[in-house]
Amino acid sequence: MKSRLTALKAKAEQARQSHAYRAEGASIRFTEDLVTAMKSTCLTRSALADKIGSSPAYITKILKGETNFTLDSMVKIANALNRELTINLQPLATLVSSHSTPRSKVSYRDKAPLSSSVLNDKPRD
Repeated sequence: MKSRLTALKAKAEQARQSHAYRAEGASIRFTEDLVTAMKSTCLTRSALADKIGSSPAYITKILKGETNFTLDSMVKIANALNRELTINLQPLATLVSSHSTPRSKVSYRDKAPLSSSVLNDKPRD
């Protein structure tokens, strides 16, 4: 039993070192920050779409994690939310040792779940 747990931990650590894992993590952090910023500014997905010249469907894809961001789209979104997009490189040892801390300079999250008002453009209560 102990050897299975050790093997599982090793596989999990190996996954954390992969490109796909890190790319998905960066996308999730950006999306969490986006949701928090939208909530704090009471901006609907339709309003955000108008501000960046896209469709509400595109914003929904972003919020659901179904799109791959370009730097251009990330900057457009940050500008629309009156935010600064800052991207930095950190040594891997820093990333591994600080899994639970934000690694992005774009930190507006409040750990709230994705609300239907953000996804559906319904006014917040």
